[in-house]
Amino acid sequence: MTMRAEIERLTTEHSRLLALATTLGRHVCGAFPADRAALDDFHGVRTQLRNQLIAHLKREDWVLYPSMLASDDARLAATAQDFADEMGHISEAFSAYSRQWLPETIAADWPGYCAATKGILGALAQRIEREDSELYPLASAVEAVDAAAPAAAPPPVSFGAAGDGAGVARG
Repeated sequence: MTMRAEIERLTTEHSRLLALATTLGRHVCGAFPADRAALDDFHGVRTQLRNQLIAHLKREDWVLYPSMLASDDARLAATAQDFADEMGHISEAFSAYSRQWLPETIAADWPGYCAATKGILGALAQRIEREDSELYPLASAVEAVDAAAPAAAPPPVSFGAAGDGAGVARG
């Protein structure tokens, strides 16, 4: 898969993640879900967001960042390293958040969960915005420049010094 195709895929995932985050954000701006259907919807959104975010982060870690870090373009490699370093902190924060806020903990401390969720969703939205506006355009631009560059000519073949017969088959 080309870098451009991978970026398109990740950008689509960003849209899905933001839609789930918006839905979860609406839940945490209100009261604890009062009936079974509302509670099931709430937990379903939480689960979808967690699962899709984990899959997205793995794709970035295993596919996107390694290719960017290996780029011959120093600016892209350095920017990717900065983003990868930051991502470790965000990923750790989300993991801690997920471990802390289990269904029974949420039910016992709805206001605390709401505050924590608003914070993590805000960090996620900022990260997505930065990737979409800084990292992905840079990677696409580098790929476009690399694709437009003429292929390097193969090195000339040497048959030895003129007249010495090196490299010439004799029969």
